[in-house]
Amino acid sequence: MRETTEKELYGWIKASERRVIVFGHTPFCGTCKAARRMLEVIESMRPEIDVYALNLNFSPHFIQKYQIGSTPSLSVFEPGRQEPRTVYAMQSVPHLLDFIEND
Repeated sequence: MRETTEKELYGWIKASERRVIVFGHTPFCGTCKAARRMLEVIESMRPEIDVYALNLNFSPHFIQKYQIGSTPSLSVFEPGRQEPRTVYAMQSVPHLLDFIEND
């Protein structure tokens, strides 16, 4: 998982021909830490899946633009789509993997 900034992220979303997966978190959020571990498991199971971590404390424009309602959040940006698919309930590794891989 790679930490990123809003500026970097907007460049990748705009230029990428692949899906961009963004994990919205805050450093002192316990649920975020559990979600991060689940996403790290997914990355080890599926090396082709790259997840970018975005500290939402420093990302007010991202929160406003994509109407992020809480942390943690997982947003999937698909090429050709204007808006991401976003989930807030990090139930399990299989649930998150299904969300990432399926529309």
